[in-house]
Amino acid sequence: MLLVVSFTAVASLEVQSENIGRLTLVDGPALDANNQVLQAMNDAQIGLSGYQATGDRALLQPYFGAHDRTTASLASLAGKVAQESVSGADAARLTDLAQGQALAAQRWWANALVVEQTLTAGRRADLFQSRAMFDTFASANHSLGDYLTTVRDQTRLAARSLSMRGEALGIAATLVALLAMLILGGRVAGRISAPLRDLRDTMARQRAGERGARAREDQGSLELRSVAGDFNSLTQQNLALLKVQARDLGTQQITLQIGRAIRRASDTQEALDFMCVAVGEGLGVDRVIANTFGVEHEVRLVAQWHGPDVRPLSDLGGLQQLGGLAEEMWLSGGFRAQADLHESQTQSEDLGFLAHDETGARAVIMVPVGFDDRLMGMICVIMVRQPRSWTVAEANVVQAVAGFVAKAIVAAEHQDYQREYVERIETLDRQKSDFLATVSHELRTPLTSIIGYLELLQDHGAGELSTQQQQMLQVIDRNAVRLRSLIEDVMVLSRIEGGVSKAGFVKVSIRALITRVGEELSVLAADRGVTLEIAAGPREAAVLGDSASLDRAVVNVLSNAIKFSRPAGVVTIACTLDPIAARVVITCQDHGVGIPAQDLPDLFTRFFRASNATDQSIPGTGLGLSIAKQIVEDHHGGEMRLTSIEDEGTTVVIDLPVYEPSQTQPMVGSDSAGE
Repeated sequence: MLLVVSFTAVASLEVQSENIGRLTLVDGPALDANNQVLQAMNDAQIGLSGYQATGDRALLQPYFGAHDRTTASLASLAGKVAQESVSGADAARLTDLAQGQALAAQRWWANALVVEQTLTAGRRADLFQSRAMFDTFASANHSLGDYLTTVRDQTRLAARSLSMRGEALGIAATLVALLAMLILGGRVAGRISAPLRDLRDTMARQRAGERGARAREDQGSLELRSVAGDFNSLTQQNLALLKVQARDLGTQQITLQIGRAIRRASDTQEALDFMCVAVGEGLGVDRVIANTFGVEHEVRLVAQWHGPDVRPLSDLGGLQQLGGLAEEMWLSGGFRAQADLHESQTQSEDLGFLAHDETGARAVIMVPVGFDDRLMGMICVIMVRQPRSWTVAEANVVQAVAGFVAKAIVAAEHQDYQREYVERIETLDRQKSDFLATVSHELRTPLTSIIGYLELLQDHGAGELSTQQQQMLQVIDRNAVRLRSLIEDVMVLSRIEGGVSKAGFVKVSIRALITRVGEELSVLAADRGVTLEIAAGPREAAVLGDSASLDRAVVNVLSNAIKFSRPAGVVTIACTLDPIAARVVITCQDHGVGIPAQDLPDLFTRFFRASNATDQSIPGTGLGLSIAKQIVEDHHGGEMRLTSIEDEGTTVVIDLPVYEPSQTQPMVGSDSAGE
């Protein structure tokens, strides 16, 4: 029955294959080739028409490529037509249609060549004849395409009909075969089902958690016994694999625990002590020794752990002997694992210290500790009583722990360096502050005396002075004032770098501050012929801060505006209150020399002065704006903005958070004068 079904299926498939082959290799490709001929001719016709309409020769690109495509497609079509298995009038008709299309295409191309040459010569060509010839070709193409479609549909219909008959015959043969197999299968089932049920039950027991369940190998056919044996072998291998996985998981957990503990260690010695205990107990070894090396391989720190039945080592000086070997291993990126030092005596000659009677090493893992190209130390994991075949997981644990120790050493050194660096910076900062305070005081004292005697001379306290002497005293006076301003800036800079304690902040009235600063600088404005316009702002405009520091910031900004204004210029300082944004805004504007655009990014840098100020010899230290910005932004949480255009003027905005009664209680002596 199986042979009958097979022969029936093969015969049906053979006929089907022939029909499908004809559809895919002849009918379908013939239609595709016919369509490709039409597409190539269409491209040529469009290119030729576009060239005549526009005169753009680039449009002939499809035309030039279409001739080769037409020729190739016609040749392919002719080959497929020759393979069609029609006979009699049908074959003759197919050949006539194909030849008619080829002739129409040749005539069109002959005419197209004449048209293309005419257009190239710059003359107009009559495309109506070309169009008529193309229509003739298109008609022949459509006729051939319709006939090829009809042939393809007939082939499909024949294939479908044959397929239905083959299916019916196959079903009938299959039913007969199934009936026979059921009869024979019933006889065989008894010999197969029982062993299979046993194998299924064994698998179910393993899924339920009984990993060691075994299938019976003494029942059923030879093949089933072989399957049961293979299943039992797989079970044994799976158990071994689970055991290895459990051991590897344990070593990974040990590694993670050691890593966390080392990171929590307060110093390197504590990290080494804990590591030795954790590795020794985790891997179940007899002895663990760890140490750190100096530049010349001298031993610096040492830690050891030993099992309950192993005595500790009293002399670890021999560890220095292993420094060269440890450095060699570190630079080569390796480690040393010996399963039995007694059996590999030639390989263990460089491990003489570990093989010494006092150490009693029988098996050892030796891993260097290092960072980059620097050797830092070494870890030795030792078995004393018996040899041991080290696993890859155990070696990986020791290597990972060595990495943790190296990071701990680097971190400890970094902390030491950082602590030393901070101490040095703090010492230098204190020395700098003391120096600035001392120098400022020592400069201020003689300068006060100089200015005092200068005023006596100018007031004719030592007699009448000549005009030349008066001019000399004026030069001395200007430079003395400039020097005093520089000393005051340095003192303020020293004070604000020391930090302003916010515990001493009070409520500061900006209205009173601007009024006070305006009165103070009005004399400077009058001397330079500058008009000072002051809008002190509302009484509610107040901030929380240090009154003296804010005074200094506003004085620096306003004095700059006066200093860089031209005679008869106007400087405006105004205060506004924005209750919605809870901000107090101080705006100072002048119409003086302005600041070049290239100097604006560096304007708040200490001791930086704009290039035009230097060129015009306008006196200044370059500290005023940097001090003001540090007072406003760093100490009072505000913002300082500056916009300037050269030869047009400068605008400086100081934006401060408004005082809120909930911030702090105003201290006695809070700045409220002038409200």
